[in-house]
Amino acid sequence: MKKRVLSGFVFLLLTTLLSVGSAFAVEPIPKQAGFSGFFRPGVGFVDIESNMVAKFLGNDLSDKKINSLGKSPDGESNGSVSFAFQVNYTLSNLETQFFFGPELSDLLRFDASQQLGVKQNIGELGILQAGFLFSGLGAEVWSDPYVVNQKRRETDRDSTGAKLAWGHIFGSGLEIDYKYRDMDIDKERSGEFLGLSDADRKRLERDGDIHEIEVLYTIKLSQKSSLTPSFTYQLDDRDGDARKNDEYLFQLTYAYLVGEPFSLILNGMVGWADYDKRNPIPDFNGKRQEDDIYGINATLYYKNPWGWTMMGSKPITFFIDGAWAERDANIDFYDEEIVSGTVGAMFRW
Repeated sequence: MKKRVLSGFVFLLLTTLLSVGSAFAVEPIPKQAGFSGFFRPGVGFVDIESNMVAKFLGNDLSDKKINSLGKSPDGESNGSVSFAFQVNYTLSNLETQFFFGPELSDLLRFDASQQLGVKQNIGELGILQAGFLFSGLGAEVWSDPYVVNQKRRETDRDSTGAKLAWGHIFGSGLEIDYKYRDMDIDKERSGEFLGLSDADRKRLERDGDIHEIEVLYTIKLSQKSSLTPSFTYQLDDRDGDARKNDEYLFQLTYAYLVGEPFSLILNGMVGWADYDKRNPIPDFNGKRQEDDIYGINATLYYKNPWGWTMMGSKPITFFIDGAWAERDANIDFYDEEIVSGTVGAMFRW
């Protein structure tokens, strides 16, 4: 599980597209040259509670009009459609691979960023990876989330950045990742409706940079199962001091990859976030925001016994997954929660 493009938390969880694959975030380079990849369509439902996110792929995710800043958000339920994919090309030397799309194991741990990148095998030292990150999915947030008893207006939110990773370090299960993202709100007007001073409005600005470092270690329990604990530190360096925060996240992923015919992925996370300065909105009583973060996910895969394929793919695998996650803030307005379920198919080449 990982995060962070819509409201940060909600986008992370809204794009829960778990996939069977290596528990490494940096997957091994194939031993055969040419094209490879996967396609993973799915349909389902998502129920979200958020006061900050407006729309995702045309679906309303929060109320356009609210009547109070002092309570938690109402829930919005929508159908969901997902189309995760990745296209790879491995050079004939079998040491270099170019790729486009989200990585299987990043999806497995709740990170659906799109990526254009390259991997390079460096022998016994492991595999190095570098890539360009972008959101790639239509998202809108509220230009001023704090408008009360009037309709709020949507605005675009974009994310671009880069990822560097060193995986399979000295042939072990150790990996270190670094991600950088630049977050941009097209029309940032937080606090304008409330008539806050320029200084206080500045403290609510959501533009800024996100720096994230993750350390993970994959433990092979057997030929069929593995356990991957990870720790992530994120500096959410927003322009507004009341939105700037340090986040700490612990995750544990269990993979039972039998494949004949069932496989199972279980994932859990727990963490917290501390914000730099008090919030200037009067309804929040001068509080400095603090969040507790929880989440669980389970995905079951079934390899079809009929050997069905599509356009030369490997046998199709069907899946069903469910997820729940929550960000519990000491300021109720910023509470967020998601419940989702998805069914679909996995095609690999």
